[in-house]
Amino acid sequence: MPLVFADPAYTWQTCAECGLVDKRGRVDQGLFICRGCGVVAHADRNASHNIATRGGSVWNAGRESRVPATP
Repeated sequence: MPLVFADPAYTWQTCAECGLVDKRGRVDQGLFICRGCGVVAHADRNASHNIATRGGSVWNAGRESRVPATP
């Protein structure tokens, strides 16, 4: 199984639906409520969705060719 590094910074503060970053979103240990779009989710599930999205972005960036096109 492939493994990529996804920076976990702010994943607990970021809404997985709208992307708003706000410390107040994590109401308590297990509850996340977005102050932007109003989504209510389990705090760890919300953070894991953010990490998965970042991991997908890193994976796709690694697949893009950086070699200049042949003339």
